[in-house]
Amino acid sequence: MKKDAASWLNYIEATRNKDFEPEELMVEGKESVLNFNQQFLSVFHHSIPIIYMLDYRSGKYMSMSHSVKSLLGYTSDDFMKEGVSILVENYHKEDLKLYNEKIFSERLSILKQIPATEHKNHIFSYNFRIHDIKGRVVNLLQRNCFIRSDENGNPLIAFGMVINVDHYRNSTKTIQLVDKINPDYPDQLPQTIIKNFYYANQEDQLLTKREKEVLLWMADGLSTKEIAARLFVSEHTVINHRRNMNQKTNTPNATALVGYAIKNGII
Repeated sequence: MKKDAASWLNYIEATRNKDFEPEELMVEGKESVLNFNQQFLSVFHHSIPIIYMLDYRSGKYMSMSHSVKSLLGYTSDDFMKEGVSILVENYHKEDLKLYNEKIFSERLSILKQIPATEHKNHIFSYNFRIHDIKGRVVNLLQRNCFIRSDENGNPLIAFGMVINVDHYRNSTKTIQLVDKINPDYPDQLPQTIIKNFYYANQEDQLLTKREKEVLLWMADGLSTKEIAARLFVSEHTVINHRRNMNQKTNTPNATALVGYAIKNGII
């Protein structure tokens, strides 16, 4: 597995320097995260969450709930003893490559733009695949925040939860969200400040022939209604094509999409 300068595995190795102190289990920030995730869990009645705390400096879990056994077959003691190595060994190869080489480096960039004291108020979410103890693929959704960072904004301790989303995930697309929460108002809906899409298989990210046709007409300045008439499809179909292209290119609107396509030689 590649470990470039900003990769997840390389970051853990570079940050690793000591074991955590027991009193760090009392670090502030956990309560607001749990309150927020309790609201989120209301739509996932079928899944018991795994609650964990990970210290990047030791590469070890500071805590791991016993529910991990019912979800993955491994015990909490297995994770506490092996640390992140047990996660790496069972991570789906394509998803590990994606997180290690792209998603985590983007997280570091985002955290650098946020004061370290505010890291605990930003929830990072993404979905990934992992193998359970019997080798079966399980789809998971992880939501965590960094409840301790150093003065330079480098994350040191992650706290979060993981749930099974086998019933909801039906594509190879990975979505990363960054939600900002207000700890003073735990019932307030979070503000989603970032939503990015990734594809473990690069072929899934390529635009289809029909999407490129829509994109060409967009570049010519045609409206959704006009494009639908040219292609003999419904306006709803054109809207879906535009939405899919925005997701694949991580662009927020039509103008940015056309600009991205021109810059990258797609049209």
